[in-house]
Amino acid sequence: MQKIPLQLAQPDMVLAKPVTRENGMVLIAAGTVLTASLISKLDNMGVEQVVVEGESLEMGGGCGAEVLAKKRERLDHLFRKFENDKYMQQVKQMIVDYYIRQCALAAAAQSARTEGQ
Repeated sequence: MQKIPLQLAQPDMVLAKPVTRENGMVLIAAGTVLTASLISKLDNMGVEQVVVEGESLEMGGGCGAEVLAKKRERLDHLFRKFENDKYMQQVKQMIVDYYIRQCALAAAAQSARTEGQ
C-alpha cells in the first residue's frame, strides 16, 4: 500500500483505502479499480492524493546512470556541511544504497513483466 499524488495514479490501480472528503464522507470505497475517468473526476473534486495497493512507486526520474548521478550530486549538495561527520556520511551512503536497491528492484520487476508477455 502506498500514498501517491493523484497525478501518478494510473488506470487499473486499486484503492487500498477509501477516498474521503475532509468531513469524512466516503467518495470512493477501498477496493475500487481506478479508471481514467474516475481519476479525472477525483482531480476535478480537488483530491490531491490516493492510497493504492501495491509496492512503492518510483517517484520520478527513472533509474539510469545519469539519474543516479544527479541524485548523488543532489545528496552531495544536501550533505555538504557534514563532510567531516562520519555518522551523517553513513546516512548519506544509506540513501545512495536505497536508490541503487530501488533501481535494481525496478529493473527486476520490468524484466519479469517482459518475460511474462
